[in-house]
Amino acid sequence: MKKILGLTIAFMLLIGMTGIGTWAYFSDVETSTGNQMTAGTLDLKTNDVDGVSQTLLATNMAPGDTVGPETIILKNIGSVDGLTLDLAFSYINNDGSPNPVPMTADETAAMLEVTLLKYNTVSILGSVMDNNTNGYPDIQDLTTSVLSGQGRIDASTSKDFQIAVQLRGVETGNDFQADGIIVTMTFTLNQ
Repeated sequence: MKKILGLTIAFMLLIGMTGIGTWAYFSDVETSTGNQMTAGTLDLKTNDVDGVSQTLLATNMAPGDTVGPETIILKNIGSVDGLTLDLAFSYINNDGSPNPVPMTADETAAMLEVTLLKYNTVSILGSVMDNNTNGYPDIQDLTTSVLSGQGRIDASTSKDFQIAVQLRGVETGNDFQADGIIVTMTFTLNQ
């Protein structure tokens, strides 16, 4: 009896092991090919080129003379929307000759009052802080004011930027003859 019981247990183990080997799960494998990821572009043009020059050009200005308003068309020709626009200004000295009393670039910039500053037809002149406390917004104030975070320029759209400046009247005395500056306006479009 023990022998039969032992053979029966051995036979059942053998059947059980065979059954485990024949159990299988169905499987099916498919592939996905041709998946492509490409970054979009953010491409700002000024008057349809990469960087416009001589937007404001005035030589031989007399006190009270105005240059502008001049318009720069800012266009996002990229495929990604630009969410904010940052504006930054800088200048360097550019005196004419003869220059009887060479004034500094800062002194000259302070005599050039900004009379118009618009982005997308909205005046942003109120954002210019009178940091040199002369009572009016000027080119020097543009360089020290925070003008970042202007409105968006979506892909394939454009916005206008306008500026006009005036050489101050009474304050601009004879010492400013032949004094000048070169102004750089930098536009940064951010995603």
